[in-house]
Amino acid sequence: MKQFAVIGNPIAQSLSPDLHQEVYRQLRLDAFFEKIQVKTNELHPFINSNELDGFNVTIPHKQSVIPALDELDESAKIIGAVNCVHKGKGYNTDWLGFLKTLEINKIELNGKDCTILGAGGAAKAIAYALITSNVKSISIVNRSQENAHQLSQWIQDNSDISVTTTTPEHLSAVADFIINCTPLGMWPNTKSIPMDMELIHKNHILVDTIYNPIETEWLKSGNAKGAKTMGGLDMFIAQGLASADIWFGENLSKSLKIEKIRQVLISRI
Repeated sequence: MKQFAVIGNPIAQSLSPDLHQEVYRQLRLDAFFEKIQVKTNELHPFINSNELDGFNVTIPHKQSVIPALDELDESAKIIGAVNCVHKGKGYNTDWLGFLKTLEINKIELNGKDCTILGAGGAAKAIAYALITSNVKSISIVNRSQENAHQLSQWIQDNSDISVTTTTPEHLSAVADFIINCTPLGMWPNTKSIPMDMELIHKNHILVDTIYNPIETEWLKSGNAKGAKTMGGLDMFIAQGLASADIWFGENLSKSLKIEKIRQVLISRI
């Protein structure tokens, strides 16, 4: 039996085992997926001693895991964050999950003006996806301007895309395509909204990276204004399937009933 896991601290809230066990059930794979709490001082010993066939990495280890790995794939190297490990090699599948979700929803990014809410690790993975999609411009909205400028500089170092930064308080306009990469609205603080909703209209497309709750207050408010909205659950599923493809060396998603996976995860939230 192949053994897989997700590591992080805290880890109790993770739905990764539910996702992957449903994949194994559908495909009748002899595999098991668990969640393992790994504290910061335990990370390197864990990397060196575990006998897993592959594992996912979540907060707070996505950056700190890198020195313990043998090599990185190109995207993980550029983003500077790893969420999937196989045979000592680190990968980043977060950005792939984002692009897959847009593909499913038939949304084209080429030449679009985009706004990213937040400037942390999730924002960097999303920014990489935007770079690969040849967007026209990126506006970064973040409370800490230092973090916003760091992300802005990274985008400029890796592309020719026009970048601007501002704070939520000084936000006076947003691009038609907006991605929330902050934890605002995540359970249990579900009433938080990451921006002034007076700026949203029916031509906006709102994408939330949060998947618990399924529909955040931000998305509910956007829906009420007629905007097109997408939650983070499909993104979460897509990044998980991309990890499974790496571990098993084949494209598993073409044989899966994705809606059944969604139902399983929704029942756990």
